[in-house]
Amino acid sequence: MAEKVVNKADFFIAGMPRSGTTSLYTYLKQHPQVYLSLYKEPHFFSKDLTQSSYNIQDPQLYHSLFRDAGDAKAIGEGSVWYLTSQTAARAIVEYNPKARIIIMLRNPVDMIYSLHSLYLRTENENIVDFNEAVRAVPQRKQGRSIPPGTYFPEGLIYTEVGLYYRKIKRFKDVFHSRNIHFIIFDRFAAQTPDCFRETLEFLGLDPGFEAEFDSKKASAILRSKVIEQIRRAQPVVKQMLSKKTGKDSHMGPRRPPISGELKQELKSWFAQDLEKTSDLIGIDLTAWSK
Repeated sequence: MAEKVVNKADFFIAGMPRSGTTSLYTYLKQHPQVYLSLYKEPHFFSKDLTQSSYNIQDPQLYHSLFRDAGDAKAIGEGSVWYLTSQTAARAIVEYNPKARIIIMLRNPVDMIYSLHSLYLRTENENIVDFNEAVRAVPQRKQGRSIPPGTYFPEGLIYTEVGLYYRKIKRFKDVFHSRNIHFIIFDRFAAQTPDCFRETLEFLGLDPGFEAEFDSKKASAILRSKVIEQIRRAQPVVKQMLSKKTGKDSHMGPRRPPISGELKQELKSWFAQDLEKTSDLIGIDLTAWSK
């Protein structure tokens, strides 16, 4: 018999990667009225993207992530590639038409440079020099020069990962503007308490809650909650979490810094998209291309 779905996710941190999503996830998880899945990035709704052993594809297994949410006022997860997926927005609105979407944006040059570093650690990437990795994008778009250990080839197309307009428009086409909340990485880093309070208000939660923003102290606060979630999680989820955590904690090789020439090329490449995105969301992002 199929498992009855009692609790559904009603908010999603949908992207972008390397833009503060893990920090926000950690802050929100401290709130007594919030239930966030033990497995941060199930990527259940991005079925058009490459499926790896890190994705949860089974509906019952996905529903199990939220079965212990109880009377939480906000139930969520944080799959950062939903924004890149061409089908996730519509799949999420079909799953929960009232879902709230959090979109975190970072200077695309900084974002893809940080993403490259992550991929070196998790063995999705094998070109140590970011400059060379960007130059390899045309070949990789044709399916060539893909590392043998790659689990997410779409992420290696760095120049497309950093284009935001079409990604955001897919969500704005199916969700009302009041159901989408934008957080800009620069402000999130500089004014964390203010951004956190605004996010709580967006989720309909008590904005007076004070979270711990120090990562080590926050982890200590969440320890008992996470242990209980692990204890009650499905064995396959525990296995996936252990495997993913082991990859993420691997130390990647030292890499050369991004060259000034490439940085300028990338700024020019992203400039028009940032102008269109600024108009779309009503937040000026054009300073990132200047």
